[in-house]
Amino acid sequence: MSSTRREFVGTMAVAAVAAGTVSIPRRRARAAAWVPSHHPLPAVGKPKPGWSWKLPPNLVRPMAPVRNNIFYVGEHIVFKLGPAATSYAVRNYYGDLVDQGPADVVITLKAQPPGWYKLYIYGGKVTKQWGDIVGGTMFVVFRNNPHFPKPGKDAPYAADGSDPVVRGVTAMGPTRLQADATNPAATIKTNDQTIALYEKYYVHPGDPMRPRPLEMSFGNGTKGHLGGVKQIVEHFKDRVQYWEPRNEPNGGATGAGFVKDELIDFYNTVKSVSPELKVIGPGTVAIDPSLYPWLEDFFKAGGGKYIDAFSFHAYNCCNGDLWLERKSLTNLMAMLKKYGLENIEKWQTEQGFFAAVYGAYHPHLQGRWTMLQMMVYEQFGIPKEHNDLWYDMSHGFWDFPTWWENGDHSLNPAAPLMRVWSEELFGTKFSQAFDFGSYANEIYVGSLFEGRGKSVATFMTAGDTEGKVHLQVAGGNGKLRVVSAFGVESDIPVVGGKAVLAVPEMPVFVELTPGQTLDVIPYRWGPDSALAKGVTAAASATGTETAIKASVDIEKIYDNHLENWYWSFQGPSAPWSENIGKFPIWVRLKIPQVVKMRRVILFCAPPWQSQGTLLDFELQYLKGSRWVTLKRVRENPKTIGVFTPSVRCMVDVFFSDRWIFQFDFSPVFTDEIRLLVHQSTWGGSTCELDHQAGGQGWSQPHFCIRELRVFAV
Repeated sequence: MSSTRREFVGTMAVAAVAAGTVSIPRRRARAAAWVPSHHPLPAVGKPKPGWSWKLPPNLVRPMAPVRNNIFYVGEHIVFKLGPAATSYAVRNYYGDLVDQGPADVVITLKAQPPGWYKLYIYGGKVTKQWGDIVGGTMFVVFRNNPHFPKPGKDAPYAADGSDPVVRGVTAMGPTRLQADATNPAATIKTNDQTIALYEKYYVHPGDPMRPRPLEMSFGNGTKGHLGGVKQIVEHFKDRVQYWEPRNEPNGGATGAGFVKDELIDFYNTVKSVSPELKVIGPGTVAIDPSLYPWLEDFFKAGGGKYIDAFSFHAYNCCNGDLWLERKSLTNLMAMLKKYGLENIEKWQTEQGFFAAVYGAYHPHLQGRWTMLQMMVYEQFGIPKEHNDLWYDMSHGFWDFPTWWENGDHSLNPAAPLMRVWSEELFGTKFSQAFDFGSYANEIYVGSLFEGRGKSVATFMTAGDTEGKVHLQVAGGNGKLRVVSAFGVESDIPVVGGKAVLAVPEMPVFVELTPGQTLDVIPYRWGPDSALAKGVTAAASATGTETAIKASVDIEKIYDNHLENWYWSFQGPSAPWSENIGKFPIWVRLKIPQVVKMRRVILFCAPPWQSQGTLLDFELQYLKGSRWVTLKRVRENPKTIGVFTPSVRCMVDVFFSDRWIFQFDFSPVFTDEIRLLVHQSTWGGSTCELDHQAGGQGWSQPHFCIRELRVFAV
């Protein structure tokens, strides 16, 4: 094939890699404004995949008249550019091209609805390394809301390298203030300034229903330095309520050893200052099965008696997967209950997800993973006020790039998404989780939040961009006020007390008027025919994984378990997968008798590292001796080759991360269905271009099927 063009096998559109874009035509309304990039491709993955540290010699740094490029509805979106700029383009969170034009020294962009946007600045000269890009940045548009402070242009940053201003503007949650017991003077000096900013922008603006306490952690531990601990706690006792003795003690001690050698003395020291102060711990790195022995050891040694709140980290226990998050937290709650701690406060004292992924920029990964966690954690008693982002601002630790604020102080998608989450939930607390029906609960998550004179419901799918929920509505004036994840408001009709709500892979909020109520009408799909005795499955051109032969494990696609390798990091917990170099291939499911089939649900896997999803495939059923297509799905990878200076990435990926597919169709009589696959992701990378840049994916097309559910009339 030509070095400038690559053609994907099957019916995928020819991708003009030389023009910097990989895309597939699709038929979704939201993608109507998607326009492939026609700019020259930079040197993606050269000299090697990963961060691109070198900057263009004619770099343009767009400068806005506002802090963090935060604009509000009604304000002009203005940037000052450099002389090398000749044109610009703007894309939204979905990759849609929403503005473009010639550049000048100062540009005023088209007004945009609330949301997150990426600005591209192009020059007149094309280079081998960067193409014609000379700069770029991100900006956001917020709604005006009196409950949240507006950042002044010159509002300061904290002495500890964090950004309390953005935390206050978004109400994203507290920081994990850091203390060093060996150097109390420096700790006090740094945190005095930092806490003053938090009090001004986060604590004191407040929320009447959601307290905003502060927490301080002695990351390197306190053993042998209790004098320093007491000095620090004494100084901040009226400003910091929660105290954590060490970061991830499982890395250097047994559970019992940590209790006896450090926690007890720390607990007594903090309580000697004030019994009202709260000690939290142990703050292990994860809550997956590999940590269970350590936690059991901790509790058996009496650790529960020396904490007022249970803290943890959940690395690889979320990963954008509803099943994994629920499984991890359900098992944790069972362990806490075992030791009489079922009602203890819970904190996640460290969390965060990537947008910049080692050379490939994936805004949807950070956006979707963050919001799914917020949805689930509220249902388990962990509000955003007990959920510490680590860390808010890029400060040079590129090994774990979970920041929401880039080096040029522009914001990644999690920040505006959390702003809307905070706006909608302001003045409320979690009230109840909605029931969508036994199988639909695998796809949907939803909650009702209530406060004084305010009720709001929020819904989200685990990874289906085209979900919908049927609602029973009482009261109101024949409509429901709906707010998108980024704050765009609209109304949907209520007819005969019922409404149908489109629910995508991001949160959607329903603001209830006084006296108005709603409930979910659960889906009653009946039994899953794929679980019947005698079901079999097969696949063509089955490859072999490192530890698993895919042909042997194909029964996993109908075993009633949504396997995820990250649950145990062992073969048995991994989903069935295909590691194929070319397409098409097929996956067939045969049930023991003919049924009147009308619904199929396909669960692939949230794309990350080795686990992938489908981009182009047909759902077919066997009619006599021939295969008939019920529906073809084409998901657009929306991958653009372009350099972004602030995140040092060579590729932008606007792929939706869709991995759940629901099919409703007119009933057909059959005993066999198949998936005819024309293209998949490369594991967690959308395609070769994404993989070349350094994205966390596989070395060739690689997808998973966690479950294939079949429902008859």
